[in-house]
Amino acid sequence: MIGPVTGPATADVRRVAVSADGTRLAVVERGPVGARPFVVAHGVGSSARFVGAAFAGPVLDAGGRLVTFDQRGHGDSSPVRVPGGHVLDRHVEDLTAVVAGLASPPAVVIGVSLGGHAAVRAAARGHLEGTTVVACLPAWTGDAVAGEGPHAAIATEVRSTSVQALIARLAADTTMPSWLRSTLLTDYRRHDPDSLAAALVALDGGEAPGLDEVAAVGDRLGVVGWPHDPGHPLDQARRWAAVSGGRLRTLRLTDLEDDLERLGRVALAAAGRDAGPRG
Repeated sequence: MIGPVTGPATADVRRVAVSADGTRLAVVERGPVGARPFVVAHGVGSSARFVGAAFAGPVLDAGGRLVTFDQRGHGDSSPVRVPGGHVLDRHVEDLTAVVAGLASPPAVVIGVSLGGHAAVRAAARGHLEGTTVVACLPAWTGDAVAGEGPHAAIATEVRSTSVQALIARLAADTTMPSWLRSTLLTDYRRHDPDSLAAALVALDGGEAPGLDEVAAVGDRLGVVGWPHDPGHPLDQARRWAAVSGGRLRTLRLTDLEDDLERLGRVALAAAGRDAGPRG
């Protein structure tokens, strides 16, 4: 089961959405029944557990209901053990399936990294008509060059060793922020190893929305970026905001050291729904 989230006590509803290819997606909803849903999609290697920790408090403070899900091949969702099952259009179908299962249209759809790529493409294709979209930490634009960049390096490591070896390396790495190291280790250990390997390998040369798709979302788009992360360059976030005319907000990796909810608050600010600090 997906673990509890630190934050206010709320109704915790679990259900399943089914994507176009039959993949079953474990969906978790937190917040008052009847409140407007805020849908958040995580990135590769992450989970609904992390989304809950970062977004539940801010979403509830904004009067919403958090809806999130384990991406395909992650957590409690169906295993997907081939890289071809993790292409961007599959993630668009998954997000669309989750949104279609809601009782009311979402107020905001937020995606982190690959989740943000899927949200932008879904919006550009008309699946999120009238909905505000936030892309947190876009990784690249268009097709990534195979064999180049941090995601390709991780894919190469997984191909040449294993996910278990990657986890062991992360466990010994004391150079990254402690919250990030703890988050990666917690989530990586929960996922089906072969599915996680396939998802990580699929990022090498993977697809992201093109600038035409980003522009098509227009000023409904908010973007969150942070500096000093080569896997999610701040220049990409700035580029997406400039092309779309949307809002750009930034924070630093170290800002989450003692408060994961800062990510949720900044994302809501990018959506024009700043809930402010809790307390």
